[in-house]
Amino acid sequence: MRHVALSATAAILTLALASCGGGGGSSAPVAPATASSGVAGPAPLNTLPEVDSVNGVATVNLIAKFDANSRPAFYWQGQEVAPTIRVHPGDTIQLSFQNSLPEYCDVGVVSNANLHFHGLSSSPNAPGDDVIDTNAAPGAAVNYTVAINPDQPPGMYWYHPHAHGLASWEVGNGMAGVIIVEGIGNAVPQTVGLRERVIVLGDVPNSSTFEAGETSVLRRTSAARRGTQDSDEPNGGNACAPETDATPMINGSTMAAIGIKPGETELLRVLNASGHRHFDLSVDGQQLQLVAQDGVPINTYPGAPATLAVSDVVIPPAGRAEFLVTGGMAPEALISKCYQSGPAGDTNPEVALGVLENDSTWANQSTATTTAVKRVAKLASLRYSQYYHSAMPAPAQERLIHFSEDANGFYINGAAYDPNAAPQIVAQSGTTEEWTLENDTQEVHSFHIHQVHFIVESINGVTQPNQHWLDTFDLPPEGVGVTGQLIPSQTKVLIDFRDPTIRGTFLFHCHILDHEDGGMMAKITVL
Repeated sequence: MRHVALSATAAILTLALASCGGGGGSSAPVAPATASSGVAGPAPLNTLPEVDSVNGVATVNLIAKFDANSRPAFYWQGQEVAPTIRVHPGDTIQLSFQNSLPEYCDVGVVSNANLHFHGLSSSPNAPGDDVIDTNAAPGAAVNYTVAINPDQPPGMYWYHPHAHGLASWEVGNGMAGVIIVEGIGNAVPQTVGLRERVIVLGDVPNSSTFEAGETSVLRRTSAARRGTQDSDEPNGGNACAPETDATPMINGSTMAAIGIKPGETELLRVLNASGHRHFDLSVDGQQLQLVAQDGVPINTYPGAPATLAVSDVVIPPAGRAEFLVTGGMAPEALISKCYQSGPAGDTNPEVALGVLENDSTWANQSTATTTAVKRVAKLASLRYSQYYHSAMPAPAQERLIHFSEDANGFYINGAAYDPNAAPQIVAQSGTTEEWTLENDTQEVHSFHIHQVHFIVESINGVTQPNQHWLDTFDLPPEGVGVTGQLIPSQTKVLIDFRDPTIRGTFLFHCHILDHEDGGMMAKITVL
């Protein structure tokens, strides 16, 4: 067994927002199903509603507005919920997005809203996955047409707001939905015929409001935000301190029962939709079989194993992990373990998210719990990507990308994000590039690039085993050199620009969203 670290963590920056107007609708959240066995315990896992593509098109009408507690939320068919969108390679998502959120008062905060279709190898140009120029002003709407690449690997992707300055607040409050590209049974035969569970993890702020005038938090250094660190203990000894500002959630609940029969194997498809928290998942010490990460089956990249046997899976903000679990004779806990995140990182204490238990003992399972759980099957045909399934050639370009922060904010290559600035990087379609991602801070930064995936080659000079595709990866904090000086960490990645679909201008950034909002984001153009 090996520990798969997809990440580490970073510091929270609270973005100060204040509403200029009243809230939106007041529809109550969708309540989780309840077991009627008479035994005290968590209710069954809330099954998220789904939209399936019909004749190659998935049609979704989505509204963003305040809920009854003045929190930003997605609404679909009158419910406060984001549906899971199920599509096939070659399909299209037609999504109408209405921004009914109020204006914001803070100086410098843009009040527009838009969506990012995270992980899809789709066009970054309007009316597709464009988050730079496509925005809906308050009271306005925008229509997205997102073509699912015929070469898109089968797996778990997602959609979420991406308005600069508001992303942490909106995503952190739960504005996130899953996209499933069908066909994983073709790529991973071990999944055929299994029950699957779509799981969305979040870390919802305990306060629904933000005080005005707090933008100064963007100008504090890591040390100032976290106070004096104890050099004898990782993360200043605070990694497992109780959280006081947010509550971990699983499909909208604080705890859930996940039905699984003794000896049955299920596919858990897990999205970390929090703005900043890392989840280190384990099931009572059981060995898990990781079959896909960030939407792409592990075995897709040449030389990678069919699955990875792991004791736990660390999922960074925006990351996805799809893995097999087997039911035991007795209930088993789904735990997110305590996670060390660097001297200036966030606290990530251990938390129990649910329990895997024999659902045949549940007296009256709700329809939502039983019938909306899909069974993984093979498709009649599935085109395998000529890019994802081929090893990348020698890079045409090598670049050094420097992540830093100071008392004034967060930077990539010394610059904070400016929506009006020219792209920092111009790459050529049809090529690959090797980027050395240098983290010059005492906290982790979760690197994400839109439209494409990448391969992690090495971390601080150590070649990484079992290399496979990712779209989000944590850059370790700076370390201590042989003479005691702090030195930046270096992560080398190979980035794939071969697919002509992704020509255009898009973004790369830290997916710890308060860091992104604070400036740790930049543009890239692929010609």
